[in-house]
Amino acid sequence: MDPEKKLVITTIEREHVRLHCCASPDDGERVNAHIIETPHTLVIVDALLMRPYAKELRDYANSLGKPIDRVFVTHAHPDHWFGIEYFQDVDVFAFPETIEEIKNFAQIAIDFHRSQHGDLVTDTIYLPHKTLSDSEVVIDGIVFRLFKIVAAEDLFMLALDLPEEKTFIAQDLLYNKVHIFVGQRSPDGTLCFDGWVAALKTFESETYDVVLPGHGVPADASLIQENIRHLEAVRSILLTSTEINFVDNILEAFPDYGLRSMVDMSAFFLFQMK
Repeated sequence: MDPEKKLVITTIEREHVRLHCCASPDDGERVNAHIIETPHTLVIVDALLMRPYAKELRDYANSLGKPIDRVFVTHAHPDHWFGIEYFQDVDVFAFPETIEEIKNFAQIAIDFHRSQHGDLVTDTIYLPHKTLSDSEVVIDGIVFRLFKIVAAEDLFMLALDLPEEKTFIAQDLLYNKVHIFVGQRSPDGTLCFDGWVAALKTFESETYDVVLPGHGVPADASLIQENIRHLEAVRSILLTSTEINFVDNILEAFPDYGLRSMVDMSAFFLFQMK
């Protein structure tokens, strides 16, 4: 790994919290972890994919000089939980369905990513050890609303908001100018589009000032509508594409979007893993 590659950290001030968006470079799939800094503590959302970036995330959190109250793992895709390796000393929360999904597919994910990246990714399954059940928690006086999203970018997903701060921590419910992963299927074989669009529409009426996506830079509430339009466009392209031309058709339609590898990953799951 290029020693010059580092997390890109964007800090956003809100009324009662400071938000730290910690974004991986392309080799880390441009995945974001977010640190919510309250007056006295830290809450971390997701833990990144690659060891160097996950360690940098932990080192950066430590540099803020406040204890970590907890880590939320939003879903079972490995770019969001592999980095738990560096947070074994704190409480790590996820929905029980997410924990079960990680159990079922973790070794496959580890084997694949180690074939690509070797020791730069974990060789051990690290599970969240605390289960989420509440729809709202208060941490250091800050209200966190927790939303369970079903059959969208993953089978089960956590999205969070801080209503008093008008902040939406969407993670992979939203991407920003990064190619989206659309290879997830429900157990009955249904593709992700309907569930994902339906989930996004439940947030259309919210008046968020800050929206933090799972991949790409922070934005505002307009990103919700933009993702709905993008999902519909990708669905249309898929319906008129074959395994041979799907990737080229997506790249041609969205030349300004980053992370081509996400398109390749979608194609694999759409056409090879039917």
